Amino acid sequence: MGLERLSETYAIIALAAIVAVVYAVYQCFFSPLARIPGPFIAKISPIYHAYIAKRGHIHRDLSNLHRKHGKVVRIAPNVLFWKAESYSVLQGTRPFDLAGQRNEKIHAEQRKLVARAYSMDSITYLEPQVNSVLVLLVNRLREIRVQPIDLGYWIQLFAFDVIGAISFSKPFGYVESGDDAGIFLRLRKALRSMGWVKHAPTFHRIHQRLMPYIGNWLASNDRNSYFFELASREIQARTNRDGDFKDIASQLFSVQKTKPEFNDTNIAFMMTSNVFAGSDTTSTSLRAIFYLLLKHPEKYDRLMNELESKRQTGELSNPVTFKEAEACTYLQAVIYEAMRLYPATGDLLDRDVPEGGMTIDGHYVPGGVVVGTSSWVIHRVQEIWGPDAEEFRPERWLEKENEGTMKRFFFAFGGGSRTCIGRHISWLEISKLVPTLLICFDMRLADDVELKEEHGALLFLEGLKVHMTPKDV
Repeated sequence: MGLERLSETYAIIALAAIVAVVYAVYQCFFSPLARIPGPFIAKISPIYHAYIAKRGHIHRDLSNLHRKHGKVVRIAPNVLFWKAESYSVLQGTRPFDLAGQRNEKIHAEQRKLVARAYSMDSITYLEPQVNSVLVLLVNRLREIRVQPIDLGYWIQLFAFDVIGAISFSKPFGYVESGDDAGIFLRLRKALRSMGWVKHAPTFHRIHQRLMPYIGNWLASNDRNSYFFELASREIQARTNRDGDFKDIASQLFSVQKTKPEFNDTNIAFMMTSNVFAGSDTTSTSLRAIFYLLLKHPEKYDRLMNELESKRQTGELSNPVTFKEAEACTYLQAVIYEAMRLYPATGDLLDRDVPEGGMTIDGHYVPGGVVVGTSSWVIHRVQEIWGPDAEEFRPERWLEKENEGTMKRFFFAFGGGSRTCIGRHISWLEISKLVPTLLICFDMRLADDVELKEEHGALLFLEGLKVHMTPKDV
């Protein structure tokens, strides 16, 4: 009897091995994607994609894979470098979610409901709210006596408070206290978790079903629980305060009056996106801007000459207005260039190939395959940006003959119908904060500063230590 069971066990193992070998042979030699190059393990298992996402350097890894394998790279059995399954991890059970909604028709309808509130006209209407936080930031930085300052941390305090100010007419109070009360770490853990688990959707589904029995093991669930509850509380507090508020919440409530299907829960989910993603993306861009400027003194001096020249002729206020910042051509070039080199999203922005398939770089790709690209990769293609694509050269944005091409391939906020709806908020903050801090402080990097990079669902930058000396402005 024992020999029979042992024989059965061996037979099962042998059968499993045969199935595994047949599967590997099919993926490597007979799959429609077999001719597309990529790491061997990526051709036979989705674990590779989740692995490089989890270790925190997927933005660099994708660039290296393209350099090694060419324009099209296979990074999973059914994934090449339309919304893909990974976004289901983002959406969860949310009925309203521009980031996670895979259905293009539903996405278009949802975006149409909120587009006006997030347009540049609407956001610049909220500029006084940004000013109040910016003035407070400058005053708090002037009070600091211990040098160097972790400017990156203060920038994120500012970005998070601005989200509160423009969303609910009330900052969270982080700049004033100089402390985030632990919320940044919670955000980081959630985004770090989301960065890899979205490439392991089967694992995610199993975890969600078992969660009532095993508890929550995934920090990514905070997006649809902790941060949703935070946004809901802020909306309720905002509703309970008296006053004629000018904020995003009031604009969404106005939409609700004519579109009752846009209910309170949907508004809360939309505001959750503000809170969850609104500070990290902007603070990453701001960290990159100051770091690159201070690493390149000649660029810093050129920008300061532009700002001081305009200030002397009365063309620059304190704080700087958005309109004034737009008129500073070198400032705008610096912003574009820094965000080109350090876009906040470095993972794949993926889509499902529609029925009927498509041809990519001479390869036929059948329907259902996931394809995507990375802003980090696009922003380093020498055919677009030139042989100095890895260098910080803002002057490239002043070359009129290339301006149209460069802006076409500027992918820091994504592109097309899926362009980040909060891009105007981020651009307003960046355009105001950078020149205002530069005219209020002399700055230099602390010795041996190098930014530490980590990629979750977004790129995090750490270590921006700066000596800041207040100017008499």
